[in-house]
Amino acid sequence: MIRNASMEDVAMLAAIEEASFSGDRVSRRSFRHLLSQGNSVTLIDAAAGEIRGYLTLLFRANTTRARVYTIATAAAWKGRGVAAGLVRAAEQAALARGCTALYLEIRKDNVASIGLFTNNSYRVFGEYEEYYEDGMDAWRMEKLFPRPTA
Repeated sequence: MIRNASMEDVAMLAAIEEASFSGDRVSRRSFRHLLSQGNSVTLIDAAAGEIRGYLTLLFRANTTRARVYTIATAAAWKGRGVAAGLVRAAEQAALARGCTALYLEIRKDNVASIGLFTNNSYRVFGEYEEYYEDGMDAWRMEKLFPRPTA
């Protein structure tokens, strides 16, 4: 089941973030801010009270592009479709807000995430050199949504 995150989820979100990334992590404080004041939505895949993964989307005023800010899957659920389900739900959330595209940055060495987004029709449209705190470069990827026909 995919649902919106709440403040009660912050500790688990931070724990999954900590286990998933060696650097450039979203802190508990940042999760609290995103959930309470940020122009964002954090989607959670949960089953039987267990958070299996999450994805945070950021929205900005005066643009129809949403940004995938972070996505992570709990170790026990990797490779089981959790992230793909979250990406689909994020696309629906963005479409519901009138967005015409989703974009994100991905470490160039993150083969699993590159595959996930490529398999979901995202394309590389640029790169950032030394984007991450350890100096790793990032691909910029996006997916444009079809315009509704009249």
